[in-house]
Amino acid sequence: MSSANPAYYTELPKPKLDLLSKDTATATRLNTFMQIDEGFLQSTGKGRYPGHLAADFKLFGKPALLYRQVTQTLVDQMAQNAQTAPKRATVLDGLNGAGKSAELLKLAMVAATSGHIVIYGLSTLPWVNSSRPYGPGFKSDLFVQYELANELLRSVSAVSREALSKVPLGKSVTLGKRTLESGKTLADLVDIGLQTPSLSHDALDQLLEIASSQTVVPVFIGLDEVNTLWCKTSYRDQDDNVLPANRFRLAQSFLPFFEGKSLAKGWVVGATSYAEVRFMPKDLKTRLCPPPAIPIANPDLARDPGVAELPFDVVKVERLSSPEAWGLMQFYQKANIVTTPVTEGLVAKKWVYANGNPRQMFAGVTTYF
Repeated sequence: MSSANPAYYTELPKPKLDLLSKDTATATRLNTFMQIDEGFLQSTGKGRYPGHLAADFKLFGKPALLYRQVTQTLVDQMAQNAQTAPKRATVLDGLNGAGKSAELLKLAMVAATSGHIVIYGLSTLPWVNSSRPYGPGFKSDLFVQYELANELLRSVSAVSREALSKVPLGKSVTLGKRTLESGKTLADLVDIGLQTPSLSHDALDQLLEIASSQTVVPVFIGLDEVNTLWCKTSYRDQDDNVLPANRFRLAQSFLPFFEGKSLAKGWVVGATSYAEVRFMPKDLKTRLCPPPAIPIANPDLARDPGVAELPFDVVKVERLSSPEAWGLMQFYQKANIVTTPVTEGLVAKKWVYANGNPRQMFAGVTTYF
């Protein structure tokens, strides 16, 4: 726009930010924005961003996220789990716009820069929303999604090539007509799945089996919209019956890790999404947010939620603290999203109106954009 009137059109400001990594993910960065590596985002899917972050990044002029207290807590936990893995997966839960997808993305970024094997699904909605090719499996009652499995393998290879090359198979593995000797590595295994899409599911299953049992390199498995693993999908079988997610091989590859199977070294983390309510099973929602038990003297009127225990641990992503809200608004001013002076009164007003919800605060300052 070289001919644009400079009185009305100005260059989009690009605040200088530190890149989020294992070295910069420290408590000294609390309440500040940090940049997410473009190369990492491109490797997980060109032009695709988790949750509603695409609109944020476009206005920011670069992918950047607020480093919160919950971020630090999760990063510290991941460092601990890199030595001794927990027995159960962890699922991030919270209201729409609380920042669940953002927290999972930051964890995946730190894991990648820490040299972990990163298996990160930034969106599992295509696994269930009838938007991608699928078909019945060969000699199996499970349905296959070769294209999606191949994309996931491509992401793993791009993000974790060096880490994959450090892990020997430890056994001979046969995929189709090809056999890999035990001395080959996980990188060789993934390559076969990439070169032959019809073997993508086999390669992914072998990758998960071997990676989860080895102790050479920590593993990070992160799935956004993880509730889709238990939902009824929009896909149908040959008789036009609705297919549940567990009838798909891709979902079945990851379900065990959220239902009790543990890693030898690393961490399994998921994030819920309530944006597509049809893919949030009611029983799962009830277990994540059980109705309160009301202590009433009359036992006939007392209410027992009778909620079954979840097979994973839950971390609630709560609303922004006041210092976090201040850091958010300070960055918005630097990015020219907020053009008025950032005062304590302005921050308090936006924070209260949004009830501390990051998505609502973003909407509150971009209403006319």
